[in-house]
Amino acid sequence: MRKFIIIIISLICLSCGVVDFSPSDSIRVNPSKYNQVVGENEDIYVKFGFSPEHVSAQSAFEIQDSDGRVAGSFDWKENTMTFTPQKSFEPAQRYFLKYAGEVSDTSGKVRKYNIYTPFFYRTKQAVKPDITRMSPANGSTVQTYDRIVFSFSAPMSLPSFLNGFSVSPDTEYTDEWNEEHTQMFLTPKEGWKEHQVYNFSFADSIKSADGIPLAEQKTFCLYSSSGAVLPSVLSIDTALNDGLSYPLLLSGLDGVKSKDAIRISFSVPMDFGATEDALSIRPDIAGHTCWINESTLVFVPDEEWQGETLYSVSIDTSAKSRKGLALPDWYETSFSPDVIPLRLLYIEGKDSDGFPLSAFNPHHEIDIDVGDALMPENTYTFSFVFNRSFETAEEKEQIYSGIKIRGLFPPALASPRVMSLFWSGDSRIQITYTGFEPEGRIYSLDVNSLEKIILRTR
Repeated sequence: MRKFIIIIISLICLSCGVVDFSPSDSIRVNPSKYNQVVGENEDIYVKFGFSPEHVSAQSAFEIQDSDGRVAGSFDWKENTMTFTPQKSFEPAQRYFLKYAGEVSDTSGKVRKYNIYTPFFYRTKQAVKPDITRMSPANGSTVQTYDRIVFSFSAPMSLPSFLNGFSVSPDTEYTDEWNEEHTQMFLTPKEGWKEHQVYNFSFADSIKSADGIPLAEQKTFCLYSSSGAVLPSVLSIDTALNDGLSYPLLLSGLDGVKSKDAIRISFSVPMDFGATEDALSIRPDIAGHTCWINESTLVFVPDEEWQGETLYSVSIDTSAKSRKGLALPDWYETSFSPDVIPLRLLYIEGKDSDGFPLSAFNPHHEIDIDVGDALMPENTYTFSFVFNRSFETAEEKEQIYSGIKIRGLFPPALASPRVMSLFWSGDSRIQITYTGFEPEGRIYSLDVNSLEKIILRTR
């Protein structure tokens, strides 16, 4: 009676799916891991979770080497198929296990598989090489030209090392090996950059001299620091450009005069070329730079700062110290020069012409009396009065050279020449011209690009 009840319960469970005695679709292969190293007495097999039809199971199996398919035979024990190569596997040779295709079980059910695994074969004596030591240790701090030493558990293949090893950020280095090729000594050609994390990566394509790949990919890191201080901008000040080799320091940028220099002070000695290239002044102004000392750069303008203009002075992060440390932050400041914009107040001429003109209209022609046409040289004297004083000979020469008179009509009309000039005070220049032609000749008068006036002779 009890036996009968157990049978009834089993039938009910089967009908409800509580107990499943159907075969599994799973298979297990050896080797199964990527780049696995198979031992000398280790079997290569496929173990099925069901009863496979042998012909289809064997047809899906293949071992390949660099020359193609490896010949061999199959042995079966229950649901496990073992492969034996016709010719023994060679140590350090890379092989590929491929199990792909349709496999039927004994009931006719078809299953599909696609397995592809590279592996190596070794003898009992062969082992996977490893990186046994790094000096300085992983995560340590190194200084500029410190040498890095990597030690390996076996002699290494140098060609595979060069292809599988990398340093990030990219750095030029020299590598030297000991005689046994078990230690590599790495030295940077231009030194480790300050305050930089370096990563040293070893791919599993790196092999021992016997052709066995590394046990695993590895990455080490080091931090470079010599204890040097990063550069910074301490101040940007006005420097009095008085013609001396070393401009005199003034305070701040609020009082920049027409030709004052700009002085930039750094916290440490700087790389001259890189720092000069990092300096920018906008709007552009012609000038040159000089160094008072290793940490003080001066910009000397070759022309005047323009009044009512906002200038910016900036130093970007390409500026670096003598020790190669870059400026960590962009530095910028701005100023408006304490310069009164140059203006022409009025022009004086002969009283008979209606001068002085304090409110002339540059769009109208001005008639001037240049004398009798029978005179061999016709002259005329102008006085130009400006809104500010010019104290130096260089400033006065610049003003004088900016006043131009040229003939306009008729064509090929000769321009008058300067006969004499005289400064009456520091803001008034008197210029006498000769060579005017009377009777309706037309000339243009350009006063330092401030005013352009048409003159007609009579």
